[in-house]
Amino acid sequence: MINRSILVLAIVLTFSGLAWAQPGPEVGTYDMEWSILHVPFSSDMPDLQTGTVTIQLERVMPGDCPPSSSFIVRNAPASTVGGGTTTWCIKPDGAFDTSAGTMGGGGLFQYTADLFYVDGGNTRGNDTTLAVGRRQVPPPPSTLKVFITQPRNNDTVSGTAWVVIWVEGTSGSSNVFTLSADGKQVGTQTTSSRGPVTLPWDTRSVINGTHTLTATVRDAQGNTGTASITVIVRN
Repeated sequence: MINRSILVLAIVLTFSGLAWAQPGPEVGTYDMEWSILHVPFSSDMPDLQTGTVTIQLERVMPGDCPPSSSFIVRNAPASTVGGGTTTWCIKPDGAFDTSAGTMGGGGLFQYTADLFYVDGGNTRGNDTTLAVGRRQVPPPPSTLKVFITQPRNNDTVSGTAWVVIWVEGTSGSSNVFTLSADGKQVGTQTTSSRGPVTLPWDTRSVINGTHTLTATVRDAQGNTGTASITVIVRN
């Protein structure tokens, strides 16, 4: 039985009257859910093949496709007969470039920046491909929880102030702790520890009065977090 999710989405998109919501295919890495139907049915050939594959939708480089192509899909499913993978050459409007010899009609229809639908037939006219591609979107970096536990907010400091920093939620074993005073970096340390990390700040480098200390931490995965306090310098 053909993959229900592909059929349902195909019907919805076909009868919704939508065309290109985007000016053209969006390049990137997609998880493709596909089905290939072989017609006519026969006892010596599979009548249906389904699967999932990760494909790369790229802009064409010279030599990959005919000059009339603007995009290429790598690692696309080939056929029910031969199996394996192939490449699809795509014209600027999303249609298959039939002169490339891999597909005889149809195209790739982009509905959002992260979703496209494929409806195509091979050059022999006996395989129909339906596919849905969903872009692989990496999760956004999470925000680390950073704390300055010494000095405390609105404390009065003088001479060398030792600023104590902690962090929660890091991944990996390389955490970069950075201390800034009024936006100017005054110290940094890389460690596997989540704290306490102590960084010195020479308060004599600024005039007496109110100043802002900011602690920033970045972990090995690129996650970041900040914390700020206000202190009063009196030398």
